[in-house]
Amino acid sequence: MDRRPGQRRPANRPSAQSRRKGTTGYARPSTRTRGTRVRNTTPPSASVRGMGSHRSARGTGRPRASKANHAGASGTLLTRRHFLYGAIGVGAVAAVGFGANTLIQQRNAASSTISTLSVPASNVSTLDDYAEIELNNAFEQVGEYELPYGTLMWCNDDSIATCLIPTETASPLTQIGVMKLSSGNLETVVEAANGASDGFEIYDVRGTSSGLVWTEANIFEGTWRILTATLSSSNSVGTAHVVDSGDSSTETPSIAAVDGYAYWVVMPPAGADNEKTGTAQLKRAQFGQESTQTVYEGTGRMAAPLYGASDGVVITPRHPDGTSYFQLVHVNGSTGEVDDSITLPSAMQPVEVGYGNDRFSFCFEAIYSYGDGIANLGTYTPATNPNGNYDSASWFRFGRTPLAPPAWCGDWLIVKSSQSVVAINFASKSYCTFGIISGATSWGDYLAVSGTHDRVVTISQINEVDTESNANQTCTVRVWKPLS
Repeated sequence: MDRRPGQRRPANRPSAQSRRKGTTGYARPSTRTRGTRVRNTTPPSASVRGMGSHRSARGTGRPRASKANHAGASGTLLTRRHFLYGAIGVGAVAAVGFGANTLIQQRNAASSTISTLSVPASNVSTLDDYAEIELNNAFEQVGEYELPYGTLMWCNDDSIATCLIPTETASPLTQIGVMKLSSGNLETVVEAANGASDGFEIYDVRGTSSGLVWTEANIFEGTWRILTATLSSSNSVGTAHVVDSGDSSTETPSIAAVDGYAYWVVMPPAGADNEKTGTAQLKRAQFGQESTQTVYEGTGRMAAPLYGASDGVVITPRHPDGTSYFQLVHVNGSTGEVDDSITLPSAMQPVEVGYGNDRFSFCFEAIYSYGDGIANLGTYTPATNPNGNYDSASWFRFGRTPLAPPAWCGDWLIVKSSQSVVAINFASKSYCTFGIISGATSWGDYLAVSGTHDRVVTISQINEVDTESNANQTCTVRVWKPLS
């Protein structure tokens, strides 16, 4: 049975210093079953789980992205599962639970040559095999900042985080902000959609110290467009370029920012007639440039949202020789080439993916009746550097329903638990929990960082009423650094 760190305690919200909670003594209830789907099918007969050792393959396959939901928003921009899923999910995406519906796809004509990831159950450790340590023995908090309630945040940079800030008006619905991790200074850098006069609103944003990429959509006409701009050290935004656009025949793209490039995935919508046959493309544009590059192309929708790592992006295309097989593909940010990939067993569909310290991570919301060591729900990653040989690696599973993609902070794997954020160290076989702030909404602390960085960034939406019926609503950002 896996442990569940980070249970919330009812309490009045004290000062910023005193409301930080310790990491010991948390209750560990039984394994959570909400949202669990058991894939009660036998493995597809043509599925080949590891013909010999499965090594990362270079270059075959194609990309696909995530589903966007057009929903209005006022006040807070989030609900339960994601803070924003791809785009156009404001106020609704968290409740959707992408991937928790019926995912079983029978493979009718699988190629017997497809080699897939094969992990024996004996090669997978869980939190029960690790020792819990005090948070202050592993991390120090280096910042705590308060932003407007409902602010969404993403961080794939060592200096800044990009924010989607709600307004109190119908238009603009949101604004783009940039927050300095060192000071908490939040500056609004884009006050309204570039296409506001045509009915567009800003629904998603990512950024680095080099530039911003954001999604604008007109939900009444079912149209979207992707914009990019440079960002200076003084937070001055350069000329915005519309680098792509589309309508309801394609899904609103998921986006990522890595170093000097913006990335996005264009693919068929979920449930469309061409869901498995339409073209999916991973595109990118250099900040400040209008020209774009298609760096990966494939057939059919992808399984999970685009993931921005520190050295590239991760996509989840269907295998070119079998549409029920999903791949994890890492595209190098410097070269635009595939430099790592694995293929999952037939019909196994990740809802989140990640990449850090030279290895993939992936998340399942379902329990499968096949798959050996990777059949259960949770977040999986090799506990040691696989060096391309994922079958032979020792693996770790964090056995909570995934609510956010994982990240890395030095040698620490950072994952979102049911309410708290947890750090796991494979070398010392230990873990610690970032305590939850009293008054936080039901999902507690949310992991805002992706890739591999020297800091952990979490945000909590605080919504509480004091004894005098005064409402306290704020978005609290906390920044942590490992002690060594």
